[in-house]
Amino acid sequence: MSQWLEAANKFEERRDSNDYFEVQGSLGAIEKIKTLLGGTFRQLIFLLGEPGSGKSFLLYHLKTIWGEERDILLIETPFLTPLDLLKKLLHHKGIGVENNDFEQLRLMATQLYANSNHLIMIDEAQLLSSEMKEFIRILSDSKAFWFILAMHRSEGEVILRAPHFKSRPHRIIDLSAINPIEGKNYIYRELLRIGFSEITEELTPKLITKAHQISQGNFRNFKKIFYHLFHLLHYTNTHNKTKYLRPSSCMITMAAMSAELLHD
Repeated sequence: MSQWLEAANKFEERRDSNDYFEVQGSLGAIEKIKTLLGGTFRQLIFLLGEPGSGKSFLLYHLKTIWGEERDILLIETPFLTPLDLLKKLLHHKGIGVENNDFEQLRLMATQLYANSNHLIMIDEAQLLSSEMKEFIRILSDSKAFWFILAMHRSEGEVILRAPHFKSRPHRIIDLSAINPIEGKNYIYRELLRIGFSEITEELTPKLITKAHQISQGNFRNFKKIFYHLFHLLHYTNTHNKTKYLRPSSCMITMAAMSAELLHD
């Protein structure tokens, strides 16, 4: 594999805690969550951010860093019924479920989690059905559960205006966009991991700022530009396209177009 392709693979879209990169927005979010979890009043925590802002990365990171001190359940696909959720909560605690007695299972789960140091995180929570949102609200009202619901900002704001959430205790944590310096540090770190240090000198702050402006600070789209950039550089170098062998403003634009972030 060429080093250009190896570099491209570093920026491929995936969910892996090893790819987590601390930026000011996520550091602030972690501190706020940690402070809330240190209290005794259990309530819903809403983690809001634009699609691609790093919500999933943050949840994976929390599971990694707090996994030994706190019992963490991460639910990535929120297509559940209330009964499904109760069974998942009990299975997570090692309890076999032999019946579908809803009220009995709810009481069992509530008793188990009321006395445990846990955190239940649901990714893409904007996809939860209305029935599930209401059921999570009911579980939260029991004061036995810690929930983090990660969701897209626009959908989350609509959900939070609903009476059954608006009137209940909850906390909102907003995940902000990355800034150009954080973007540069991230790109350089990933390239240094594969020993591609020479290319960092050619990826000037001006080029990285251009990529940041195109992506509007969205972490996923920022990564996507560099994923396509290094694929383009692999092609131009293997086919000896002499005008396009190194990173440039033109190549950043071409990469953004390839990523469908810019259009003719």
